[in-house]
Amino acid sequence: MKFNMKFNSIKFRMPLYFSLFAVICVLVTGSIFLFIFRQKLEENIVNKNMVISEMVSSELHIYLENATETVVTAANFSTQSNGDLNKIKDEIFRIYDNFDYFDLIFYMNEDAKMVFSKPSNENVQDRIYTDRDYYWAVIKHGQPTTLSRLLVSSVLKKPHFIIAAPVKNNEGVTTGLIGAGITLDNIEEIVNNVDVGFNGKLWLCDKQGNLFIHPDYKVEESLIPIDVLNISQISNGMKIQQVINSRENKTIKYNSGDHSYYGSVSFVDDGDWMVVVEQNKLSVKNQIFDSVQRLMWILVYSVVIAMISGIIMANWITRPIQQLVGQVRLLPHFINIKSERRIKPISGRNDEIHELSSAFQDMENRLVDNIDALEEAVIRENHIKQYLNNILASVHSAIIVADSDGRITMMNAVALKMTEITRDKMFDYTLHELLDKLEIDIYDKIRLVIEDDALIKDAETTMRIPSGIVLDISYTCSRVTDENGINIGTVLQIRDITELKIIERDLREEDRIHTLDEFSASIIHDIGNPLAGMSNLVELLKNPELNGSSQDEVLDILSEEIRDLNLLVINFLDLVRSNDVERDRKNLVKILRNCIELFRNEIESAGLDLVITLPDEPIWVMIEARSIKQALINIIKNAIQASEEGGEISITITSEEKVYRLEIADQGEGMDEETKAKLFHPFYTTKEDGTGLGLFVAYNVFKENNCTLSVESEQNVGTRFSIIFKREN
Repeated sequence: MKFNMKFNSIKFRMPLYFSLFAVICVLVTGSIFLFIFRQKLEENIVNKNMVISEMVSSELHIYLENATETVVTAANFSTQSNGDLNKIKDEIFRIYDNFDYFDLIFYMNEDAKMVFSKPSNENVQDRIYTDRDYYWAVIKHGQPTTLSRLLVSSVLKKPHFIIAAPVKNNEGVTTGLIGAGITLDNIEEIVNNVDVGFNGKLWLCDKQGNLFIHPDYKVEESLIPIDVLNISQISNGMKIQQVINSRENKTIKYNSGDHSYYGSVSFVDDGDWMVVVEQNKLSVKNQIFDSVQRLMWILVYSVVIAMISGIIMANWITRPIQQLVGQVRLLPHFINIKSERRIKPISGRNDEIHELSSAFQDMENRLVDNIDALEEAVIRENHIKQYLNNILASVHSAIIVADSDGRITMMNAVALKMTEITRDKMFDYTLHELLDKLEIDIYDKIRLVIEDDALIKDAETTMRIPSGIVLDISYTCSRVTDENGINIGTVLQIRDITELKIIERDLREEDRIHTLDEFSASIIHDIGNPLAGMSNLVELLKNPELNGSSQDEVLDILSEEIRDLNLLVINFLDLVRSNDVERDRKNLVKILRNCIELFRNEIESAGLDLVITLPDEPIWVMIEARSIKQALINIIKNAIQASEEGGEISITITSEEKVYRLEIADQGEGMDEETKAKLFHPFYTTKEDGTGLGLFVAYNVFKENNCTLSVESEQNVGTRFSIIFKREN
């Protein structure tokens, strides 16, 4: 038991953890350093090889540049000799004798015939060299200089490259060329003179893929293709010939035979030669291993030093901590004894440990005070909770609360009674499931509250409780957020307004009866005047002295009075008609087209332009067709009467997200604000012969059909009536 206590004590674990931490830090840091060192070492080796390759390419470029300049100088001198072959021969032989660039120099005429050469070979004096690429480049294509591909000389019977430059006459026409052979020995000597300082291989090939410098192969009487190296699996996925054709300095990895190599590739400018510095991967790994092994010993020494340092540091830290722990362990025994304090600052120190002991002493004081405050807070919270429960129980509306996942977390007593759900069963529902159970089709709107923080206030719908009774309800829904604005739930408040709806219907009926009384008084007055006039007209018709034209005039006036009386009767019937209209599924486009046809002749006679924008397909809405048609006729007739000749009347139906919008607009004189305010009041009119009931009846017709009628008007601009029809689901 004593050993276990010692093993579990901070005095044992702190040195252990410090040592482990120090060892882990050293190991992790050392491992990362070793990894980076290894990567960098490998990268440095490869970069060094690339430097060597580019250095060799640069030396070869200088060599070719000097050799080419010598050949061009000879060609220019030959051009100035005005075709004197002896002078040309003396010049090129002088170059051969004084410069060690070339193993062969010759003059070839424009017919590809070698005229003379040094060294000379009588067997090739009359040969035609039309198969040489340098002949076509200089003679046929007019290049100022060229370097041939690697070829086996017919004169020397050994491989070399030919540098050629044109010889021209006084008119600048090419009459021949000077050719000089670049000896492979000179190229190999340049390569060997470069101080490479590495244990790999360096080799060269031309654009056609022929080796001409390689430590394992000696080019003598025939060309050696690069395929003898058996190069495969190049790191960039290219074939070796593609690497040659790319002429791009790069580092590649490849296999050659049974070995893998790093290859640093560069190209000689103006030479189409590829220089490759290759190094066996195994050789590179051995170099890296030697360096890493030395670093490993350094890492081991660092680990040992870190462990010793960790143990010393841990013991120095744990000693005062153990003393402090001894005091803290006594804290539970006297926490309720407020007059006694046992934790005291550790003396003799002026560091963080002293601050820590002082902090523990302060913590002890605060802990006692906080315990008292916590007890008071618990008591206060219980009072608040009970107070909130009393408030929810007293609210006459149903309150339903769901969490952020939509699951019901609380329903007050009114909600439980209204939904006929027991308190223990309410947690089995989500908000969506509860709304489905009560047949309240509002979840799509509530989802906007949850997702977009929308607010639903005093919206109306119906619900069916489990007993089968359908209630009219008003509901309000909002999102609950915490202090950071994060959604934590949803609150739905439902109020039973069934009785209120009954009262509203009774009030509307009373208002209708009151309006009917006013209209009755008005219509008695309006009917009395036409009847008196009609009586006078009838007496006038009885006069035998009244001639035919006068009779026709009296009859026209009498007919007009009868039409006015008929209009009063129709408006009266529309007004007294019951609010309980029977709506059916009707095509709004068809109804509107029928209304337009009734006025087409009148519109044309008035000199008005009619602009109709209606969809070709039907638009189905739930309406009472006769009353809607009569209301539309009243609005169109008003538009015609308000327009002057040359004006325009537009009738448009547009489809919106949840409704259809019908707009009837004119370019008449418009209305002022006072007229717009009273436009839909009964008996209000601005016409001398109007009754003031047309738009009043139309407004009520649209309202009874669940439509909305509104008007926009501006004086001297025109008027636009907008009717909103709800979409049929």
